[in-house]
Amino acid sequence: MVESMSTDQAARLNREAWDSFRRQRDEGLVGGRRDVVERLVEGGSFLSVHHRELVGDVHGKRLLDLGCGDGGELISWARLGAQVVGVDNSPRQLTVARRAAEAVGIGAEQCRLVLADLLAVPEGLLRGDFDVAFSSGVLSWIGDLDRWFAAVSRALKPHGVFVLGAVHPLALYYRERERGAQDWHSYFDQGPFTEQLDATHRWNPAGDAVTTVQWMHTLGHVITSVAQAGFRVSRLLELPDEAEVYGVTGGPGEFLLRAIKV
Repeated sequence: MVESMSTDQAARLNREAWDSFRRQRDEGLVGGRRDVVERLVEGGSFLSVHHRELVGDVHGKRLLDLGCGDGGELISWARLGAQVVGVDNSPRQLTVARRAAEAVGIGAEQCRLVLADLLAVPEGLLRGDFDVAFSSGVLSWIGDLDRWFAAVSRALKPHGVFVLGAVHPLALYYRERERGAQDWHSYFDQGPFTEQLDATHRWNPAGDAVTTVQWMHTLGHVITSVAQAGFRVSRLLELPDEAEVYGVTGGPGEFLLRAIKV
């Protein structure tokens, strides 16, 4: 853990890291979501039953995906009839997203992609035009939740829906402890946590010079911050770590939160 690091510095390091991860996926060096285009072309979806249940019918609605990455979820929403805008910090990830959209016949008029740090979403997207804001798998990459959730609120129409999915913080904590993390002494440590990944890391077999910066947000911190940004939390799902991916036998793996802008 470092004493201090600006969120701008962290965004730069994480952009470089995710560009590297994406390149290595495209080169077949790293598994996991390297087949996004193929899966979508074959009619697959990257949305879970829980995603669709919490968001609801999106046909004809405007949906903002914050941290859209390779576009798997974003394009899955578009195929359900949403007008989508995806924001991500990695140019290489957005290149894959655009390729995937084109491969399934979704044009720029239905799917817009925006390169930006999630703590610096362009003002043009924060005018209360969206019916739904969706974000999955990016929470630990956000260094200022109050600032981020305030921006999400600004993006949504009154009574708009915000659905947030992430690895459960308890699962993250226990996984890092199992990996021997020396700088994460408590579930309540917030970070920032920096890690230099060498060629032994599963996401960096090419041995690129990669440094990641992440934060830890307790479930209480997340819910409180969402509420203070002007949302009413209507549902919180804690999903079991059935495959024991995070090493928490009988414990949580992920959580999904649904909130309404009030």
